[in-house]
Amino acid sequence: MSGVRGREGTFTLNKKEAIHRWFAYMEGYSGILVEKELERIGYDRVHTLYDPFGGCGTSLLTASRHHIIPFYSEVNPVMGFVCDAKINHVIHIRESAQKRRLLREHYRYVSGMGLAVSPVSDYQGFEKFYDADRLSVLLQILAVIDEIEDEDVKNVCLVAIASIAVQVSKMVRRGDLRYAKGSEKEGVNQNVKEVYLEKLRQVIQDIEDEEAGLFTEVIRIADDARDVRGSNLFDCVITSPPYLNGTNYVRNTKLELKLLGFVENEKDLPPLHSKGIMAGINSVSKRSHVEILPCVKPYLDELEPVAYDKRIPVMVAGYFYDMDRVIRSLGETVKPAGSFIMDIGDSAFSGVHIPTHVLLERIAVSHGFEKYGEEVLRVRHSKNGTELSQRVLRFRNAKEM
Repeated sequence: MSGVRGREGTFTLNKKEAIHRWFAYMEGYSGILVEKELERIGYDRVHTLYDPFGGCGTSLLTASRHHIIPFYSEVNPVMGFVCDAKINHVIHIRESAQKRRLLREHYRYVSGMGLAVSPVSDYQGFEKFYDADRLSVLLQILAVIDEIEDEDVKNVCLVAIASIAVQVSKMVRRGDLRYAKGSEKEGVNQNVKEVYLEKLRQVIQDIEDEEAGLFTEVIRIADDARDVRGSNLFDCVITSPPYLNGTNYVRNTKLELKLLGFVENEKDLPPLHSKGIMAGINSVSKRSHVEILPCVKPYLDELEPVAYDKRIPVMVAGYFYDMDRVIRSLGETVKPAGSFIMDIGDSAFSGVHIPTHVLLERIAVSHGFEKYGEEVLRVRHSKNGTELSQRVLRFRNAKEM
């Protein structure tokens, strides 16, 4: 499946959308997908929306634009920071002429800055990811941002500089964050000051765009979706859990984590790996307890003899164990007849197909949800060419009032 419908399940369409476009998130989906799901449910039936995997805030931002109160969980501190800044800090700046003036003054100040290049020799090991001159300019601009006294203005500027961290580095994100090869950086503007000012222009333009209104502030209720407790809190959940694909979502944002001060060095990354859903191999060794769900065991039996890495079966078992805990929580927190919409893809390891969507459906049904819809958004392929899919699953909470 191709065309716009297929791209709705990717971040691509957000790159042209106000505020959504501030921070590219390759694991994300589009605001258009969320709009269509809310239309399908009926806007008048949704007063509260929860995303247990907040990511870059696509579901939350879309909800705010429709006067729906958004809630979220997110274990990655960078993404939680982005969610808050793109909604709450934007709302505050829009309500204050003084804050908008401070933001424009910051833009003019950076525009007129004379940046003396003094190569950085020690950036706690992260200097290896940057050209020394570019890192020097990046940190000089960061120091100017840190001097901004208004927290709302400072935080949207921090999102702007974090959003260019990979572009001006030696790295690229191609599934995983890695060093660029050959001509992969060819044609990419790596002038730090120019790229930052261009991003800041977007920020100012979108904040002053009256048609890109935001109305309700976002509420972070937990870091980890497995920890959320309560009864009948949400009318709707629209989310995309981490895919079971071995991607390390924390390592993919390590440049942003460092730039925003959430880690000092790479030794601080492993504790963050273990906090989220076990979707990557690197998080396997950090976990002491994983239970094998009965519906998952047949796939493990097939996978264990052929897996090229002994951690893969553990990762698969841990993924569904973690997701079972998340969905069990949703069974309690989603209101009777409330909707649970999930964007998900399946996986394959060593030739063994793991039908993630089928297994998550079984888990959801076991916790009181009934499926009322399913739609394939696009066809994907694993590294060895196995055909996979990305699809939307739609559930309704069948518990009694």
